[in-house]
Amino acid sequence: MQKLLNWIDDRFPLTKLWEDQWGKYVAPKNFNFWYYFGSLAAFVLVMQIVTGIFLTMGYKADATKAFESIEYIMRDVSGGWLIRYMHSTGASAFFLVVYLHMFRGLLYGSYRKPRELLWIIGCFIFLALMAEGFFGYLLPWGQMSYWGAQVIVNLFSTVPFVGDALGTWIRGDYTISDVTLNRFFAFISTASTRIRTTRSRIWSAWCSSSRSSRSSCSSCPTSAAISSRPTTSSRPIR
Repeated sequence: MQKLLNWIDDRFPLTKLWEDQWGKYVAPKNFNFWYYFGSLAAFVLVMQIVTGIFLTMGYKADATKAFESIEYIMRDVSGGWLIRYMHSTGASAFFLVVYLHMFRGLLYGSYRKPRELLWIIGCFIFLALMAEGFFGYLLPWGQMSYWGAQVIVNLFSTVPFVGDALGTWIRGDYTISDVTLNRFFAFISTASTRIRTTRSRIWSAWCSSSRSSRSSCSSCPTSAAISSRPTTSSRPIR
């Protein structure tokens, strides 16, 4: 086993990466309850990714079949009801732990120099994740999903001068339609992965630079990334 590790280390710094990030990571002594939420957000993130993949296997992004596919997942897929509820409840839990994680950053002043750029980037990622949650809200194609999307898109339509064009651009059509459903499904399936990857790379780069300058990255106030698809429907599914 050691020979295998040595062979890998000669080609990829696996051992060094492990020791820098986990094995010999120097943590400050003032860790407390507020520092749990970053790890909790990572746990919920993994749960959202896994359950989202399984839900995608049975979901159809079609205006005539989207709601039927949700019923199929809930009633006919083995354990589908559990996966869907884990995903929808996990979306709410995700935002809860992210809010608490950001509150910890404000509480301990993690937005101050030299971390202000990291905080700004984290806020933009948080806004992008809110948009992702909005995209997922439409996917069940129920009454609440449809009219919720209609209300939110109309908010963008009230922007002076460019509101009408902006609303049409978001919908991909003049009304909420099958085009909008496919567009939102594409966004939540692809953009979510890129957002999480970007956040992870920023975190790793910051931790490396902080460690090299003998400062801790434990108080990095980056908001945790999150795919959320809070599913809902026009009538209860049991």
